Amino acid sequence: MPITGGRKTAGNARLTERAKRLVGLAFLMAGLMVVSDLAGFLPGSLAALSGGPQRSRVVQTPLVTINDCSFLRDPESFRGVQARHRTAVSRATESVSGRLQGEEASAGLMQAQDVPRRNFIDVILFDRMTRDGVASAPLCSDAEFVRRAYLDITGRIPAADDVTNFLNDTNPSKRDALVDTLIASPEFVDKWTMFFNDKLKNTSFSTNINRYIGGRDAFYKYIRDSIANNKGYDQMATEMITANGDSYVDGAVNFIVGGNVPMGPGQDTMDGLAVQTSATFLGISSMDCLLCHDGAGHLNAVNLWGAQQKRADAWGMAAFFARTNRAQTTVSTTPQYIKYTISERTTGEYQLNTTVGNRTARTAVNGKNMSDPKYMFTGAGITAGENRRVALARFITADPQFARATVNYIWEKLMAEGLVSPSSSFDPARLSPTAQMPEGWALQPANAELLEALAQEFSRDSFNLRNLIATIVKSSAYQLSSQYPGTWRLDYVPYYARKYVRRLDAEEAHDAITKATGMMPSYELRADDGVTVTGLVKWAMQLPEPREPRRDGTGRLFLDSFLRGDRDQKLRTDDPSILQALNMMNNSFVMGRIHKGNAGSTVAKLLADAAATPEQLITQLYLNTLSRKPSAAEVTKLTPYFTSLGKQAATESLQWALLNKVDFLFNY
Repeated sequence: MPITGGRKTAGNARLTERAKRLVGLAFLMAGLMVVSDLAGFLPGSLAALSGGPQRSRVVQTPLVTINDCSFLRDPESFRGVQARHRTAVSRATESVSGRLQGEEASAGLMQAQDVPRRNFIDVILFDRMTRDGVASAPLCSDAEFVRRAYLDITGRIPAADDVTNFLNDTNPSKRDALVDTLIASPEFVDKWTMFFNDKLKNTSFSTNINRYIGGRDAFYKYIRDSIANNKGYDQMATEMITANGDSYVDGAVNFIVGGNVPMGPGQDTMDGLAVQTSATFLGISSMDCLLCHDGAGHLNAVNLWGAQQKRADAWGMAAFFARTNRAQTTVSTTPQYIKYTISERTTGEYQLNTTVGNRTARTAVNGKNMSDPKYMFTGAGITAGENRRVALARFITADPQFARATVNYIWEKLMAEGLVSPSSSFDPARLSPTAQMPEGWALQPANAELLEALAQEFSRDSFNLRNLIATIVKSSAYQLSSQYPGTWRLDYVPYYARKYVRRLDAEEAHDAITKATGMMPSYELRADDGVTVTGLVKWAMQLPEPREPRRDGTGRLFLDSFLRGDRDQKLRTDDPSILQALNMMNNSFVMGRIHKGNAGSTVAKLLADAAATPEQLITQLYLNTLSRKPSAAEVTKLTPYFTSLGKQAATESLQWALLNKVDFLFNY
């Protein structure tokens, strides 16, 4: 696998002598495997599997033609995407789970009929496994669960005391109680605010338009407040689609601001808003194809619904935005930054009269030179005088596909493999569990019955995101072990017969290191003027976008090495790389946190207790870093180093080695 990025820094260009000694120690320790071993086991880039190539919206020629169709240029990148993603997830899970050491041996395979049914998710999944003769992995241990739940719900690893208290708790309902506690925590708000900022592509600067920091911060605050107040997701969607106002004040309008398409006629931006709205809230990215041409001849091999759609129908979706006005106001010229005011005009139509821009020419259909707003999934139109975006928001949030798309991307985040993957590639003609498929086609979801049940429950529950997350995490399906004692087969993936692993997000890795080592950074956020300090952030999970921290190159470069993307042209990925391994082994962000001389660090605090035994030091470092106790074999193997190296060097070295263990950077 090629090295990610070409940059060399003083922190990671080569191993220091101390790091070389640490590497040697790590390989000598039984069960300790440095991250560099991970660089070769994932097949290719998952970024390439998240969808077809994305066409730039910056005009390079006077007119986009049919020959520019992304599918026609590279059809193979669209075919079999879900199968390739399943293969990658399966191989990654097999590789990581095979490297996990130190835990007690997992129990054998469970007969699916014997797995506890905690809710309807389990009934559907394990009944299907029983019917098809597929055995499941055993339930995970308490130590595995507490770390998994903390990371998935809050984005942070648990403190040592939290782990110990959970392991010692004899309450049979302690897992459910922990989930409820974590979902009610401020850290939950941090984690899911970042998730939705990613999903809604909140940036200060992007290819198509700059919100500037004032707009970005207003959008961030809107999303954060919505998550903190447990606002129904249908209400959030409605507010963003219909919002009017100042982009620096009324945060929700920044969703509409982000749909801008420059260097073309106004219809290009109407199209851009239709694509953005359909992909974000309905999981249907094929709208981008349909706004250039009919689906037939382009989508036949990948999207049954799309192949039957006409471009004129897609124009009806774009027409909902024909009266949306975006006015620009210069806030400052030195430095330059501007804001936008979104409003709804009383006039304006989607005209079929363009011969330049980012789309193929728009021409009259049956003598009609404009397109009326029409919701293409039901054929519904607006009433006389009705606000078009208000009507669109009503149609979208009432559409069962809105609930399906939402539960799918929450499921994908928690379970590592979506029911439909990629999550924006829905084919509406292949979703119903009772649908009769034409020859050569199959149902798209891994489990269509489960997708429908989750969507219906989410809708009945007023689109409550917290309850949806709790329902998934409290299921036995979520609580299976990632280790599969039997022979694993690729065709088991759609059964969710084990828990699939994922590499920590960049921000999770950063925050896990700082929490494990006890040394928190302080990142300064500044306003558009570059001078006014707007806040100090200690947790990467609280950063408003991947451009931050702009004022700390070490922290920013470390985060970037974990491929957090830019919410614009670069997708976030969880690919491992050699650069990540080098950063973990030798970057000052890590090395500066493992020494006794750093007051307040975990190592310094542990070594301050002169009476602490090697076993106590080992145990505390394991609890702090890996969220579990060491096995007896690990303690036996590590204890002699406290004599041969001395207490301080052994403690520092062990802290480094645990940060570089496979089970530190993966959630399993």
